[in-house]
Amino acid sequence: MRSAQVRQRTATPRLLQSPQEQAELLTEAIVSARSGSEPIRVLEAGCGKQWPYRPDNIALHITGVDTDPEALRIRREVRGDLDAEVLGDLRSVSLTPGSFDLVYCSYVLEHVAGAESVLDRLAKTLRPGGRLIVRVPDGESVYGFLTKHSPHRVHVLYKKYIEHKPNAGKPGYAPYPAVYDPVVSVRGLRRWAQQQGLAIEREYATNFYLRAFGPLERLAAAAVALLGRMSRGRLSAEHNNIGFVMVKPLLTQLSPESAAVPS
Repeated sequence: MRSAQVRQRTATPRLLQSPQEQAELLTEAIVSARSGSEPIRVLEAGCGKQWPYRPDNIALHITGVDTDPEALRIRREVRGDLDAEVLGDLRSVSLTPGSFDLVYCSYVLEHVAGAESVLDRLAKTLRPGGRLIVRVPDGESVYGFLTKHSPHRVHVLYKKYIEHKPNAGKPGYAPYPAVYDPVVSVRGLRRWAQQQGLAIEREYATNFYLRAFGPLERLAAAAVALLGRMSRGRLSAEHNNIGFVMVKPLLTQLSPESAAVPS
């Protein structure tokens, strides 16, 4: 494992070129969470209706947490890929400290008021040496800014007519109301990781959303770039989504400062 000393970063995260590259990166991160020969103990925080990663020849034991009983039913009865399930809110559900090798939280925190407290709780569930994967839209991107400051009905229309998702807005289907607490950003996650004493093993960004505009992709990209310039650098036009892989240090690597975990 890399040193638990958190690096100070000023560069933007690495921009991935394809969904396949993203899948390979995340699969590698999942495999790296393995400890010994036992199945990787995964906490899927906000599990939704499907789990997208199945590393070859690696056993997973997945515990899914969600507030949607229908999503849990689908995972249990249709997908058959949950070994345990918990119906509840990540802000209050009971989770055993140090019980997971990997915590995976994908496109959940941008919808949560109090997202940083959720991250605090998730970090506590990791064993020393375990990994936390967080995927969110960057609240300090043009995309994130527009999402946060536009009506929810606009998000529904975007999903329906740009991303061609006919069930958008129906119960159990995205989009969900956007919150975007400050931690839901590149700077916010870097700051939080440093406070927690977590090492940032990987950072990446994507802008695949522009492809949904089809023949209007170049026009959409130009409009986003213009808004980025108008923000005088406060908003990134290069990406919309970001992913972080963080590592909880081994007990022998903890300093008195990094060992402190907020209550």
